[in-house]
Amino acid sequence: MSTGDGPRLLVVAVANSVHTASYLRLLQDSGWRVELFDAQHGGTPHPDIPAVRVHTAWTHEQKPGYAFTIQPPASGSTAGFTDRAVELSDLIDEFDPDIVHSHEIQHAGALVDLARRHRGGTLPVPWLQTSWGSDIYMYSRHRHYVDRIRSVVTGADYFGAECHRDVALARALGFRGRAVGVWPVVGGIDIERIRGLSRPGPASERRTIAVKGVLGSISRGEIAAEALELVGDGLAGFEVCTYQTTRDLEPRFRKAVEDGGGEYRCVSMAAAASVPHDEILAMHGRSRVSLALNDSDAMSTSFMEAMAAGSFPVHSSTSCGYEVTPPGRGTLFVPPRDPKAVAEAISRALEDDDLVDRAQEMNRRASSEHFDRGRIRARILDMYERIFDQAALEALR
Repeated sequence: MSTGDGPRLLVVAVANSVHTASYLRLLQDSGWRVELFDAQHGGTPHPDIPAVRVHTAWTHEQKPGYAFTIQPPASGSTAGFTDRAVELSDLIDEFDPDIVHSHEIQHAGALVDLARRHRGGTLPVPWLQTSWGSDIYMYSRHRHYVDRIRSVVTGADYFGAECHRDVALARALGFRGRAVGVWPVVGGIDIERIRGLSRPGPASERRTIAVKGVLGSISRGEIAAEALELVGDGLAGFEVCTYQTTRDLEPRFRKAVEDGGGEYRCVSMAAAASVPHDEILAMHGRSRVSLALNDSDAMSTSFMEAMAAGSFPVHSSTSCGYEVTPPGRGTLFVPPRDPKAVAEAISRALEDDDLVDRAQEMNRRASSEHFDRGRIRARILDMYERIFDQAALEALR
């Protein structure tokens, strides 16, 4: 990561997020001098964050092996969100960034927005806001969050998201700035690595089904389990692998698969970080079908990885994946709370060889175009340069 006299980028994001770490790694050796302001209290910065200065809310131990440098607040700790906004405002004066880029709305965007209001309603530099996952799609429907989202998007100069759907939602909520495009929040995926871990040949010859088995506030692992129960003996001869599996659901998955004549394997429990990520990628790479269900979604990582690995995605209709692959041909989108519809989609994907083989080739091309980290890096750096140049032009007026 550049530490010289190049243009300066201040990223405001959750520092203990693997998504933040993945995005920041995309900016290494870019010529930009990057610093990170943590949008949350408490959590230790993610160990995969590259060599940047991380401004945290609390004092943390600088552990051996960390590439980044922890910069605690001058007071040692801060009392609340308003104090952090003041600290952010002070850092903007100290670091003098050319762009402020906040990732995610509820914490990072709201923090920049509060800093903006603390300064009288404007920032001295362009503000780019990007939406993460369900950030705007889900929370804009909740009365406790919609005013916060509206304040952020009306204050931002630029806006980006994972899909055009969410850019349109920002417009509907009052965004009047410039949309800068869409890209996965993680900065894309390593297409060639995934393909290197994938089984060669047509998807129709694969005998594995990958299932995201997590049950959470928006994750519907219990519907996935019920759908497998309904598929029944259609699972005979298949290995079913669950990952991020919620402990209470694991026995139900096992019973559903074994009762249907399949072989069950739990690849990971609860936290996917408990196994090497390559193991998750290899699972998609030997799967004929990959199932993931969420009440709210955007361009989920599991969806992208399944497409790149040649596994046929059966995914929530709440996803905006239809922007990159055609429903009914490249994937089957299903209501995330309808086990019967999910079971029917799984059965069709297990029985229709032509469907999965055509989708495999279609999705191979689409994933290279939309998800490749190299391509996305080039687009993001071009975006920053355009924002930088526009600010320079406006300063001359």
